[in-house]
Amino acid sequence: MTGTLDEALHNLLTTALPGLFAGAGSVTLGISSDLFEIDPRSADAMASEPRPEDRTDTLAFDPGNPAGPYSVTQPPYPGPRRVYLTTAGGDRIPLRDSEVIPDAVDSRVFTLALRPGRDLTAVTAVLVLYGIIAVFTKLKVAHTLTVQLESSDAARLNQAEALAIAVIELNRSHLATAAHATFEDGDYGVEIELKGLKLSKGTSPGLTQRVLTLQGEIELKARRALREDEGTPIKSVRTPGRPPDPARPVDIDFELNV
Repeated sequence: MTGTLDEALHNLLTTALPGLFAGAGSVTLGISSDLFEIDPRSADAMASEPRPEDRTDTLAFDPGNPAGPYSVTQPPYPGPRRVYLTTAGGDRIPLRDSEVIPDAVDSRVFTLALRPGRDLTAVTAVLVLYGIIAVFTKLKVAHTLTVQLESSDAARLNQAEALAIAVIELNRSHLATAAHATFEDGDYGVEIELKGLKLSKGTSPGLTQRVLTLQGEIELKARRALREDEGTPIKSVRTPGRPPDPARPVDIDFELNV
């Protein structure tokens, strides 16, 4: 349930502390994540109903053909969309509405008409924020992880414990990014995002062991693709038995039979 946090944590520690976790006499490192609890208060009564949702797509940018076309992954809900150019350094460059040209046939497709003088040297992607209609729910999950350290060398074990704490505390944002995971199969998908991570305690089960316990705050977002009969906007309302009138999409007979 931690996405790839256990793997990311293992990679971070072994990379940051190669003198302790690699080579002869290295400290044995183990990561386990066996316990998670779902907050029942996060259950959503609207989980099965189509409703508006914000979506973000990151699309590849081709410097040789900056105009595109580009295509978002989901049919957008009518309304504004925000489009940015993003750089390798993480900067976002907002585009004006006049620089984003929607396709006349396919609502997912657009091209760019960038104003002269825009510096595209460091641009790597096009970021699109837009609304869709979707079936989804979000759950809050508390996840417990343990970092197990083992060595017959007491000095190295103490050193590994202290430095592992330092590495974890100083790399929270890195771990949050590395733990992000998305799983999809058929019409269903899940996105797992680490919202917080804190060290809760350390124990010594034996002379050669140290165990660090961490608490992760996870947000699990589950979604299902819309069926053909879901999320379709109402185009007209008619009174039964009355012929349709193209000039009156809403035609309701308010007469009452008494």
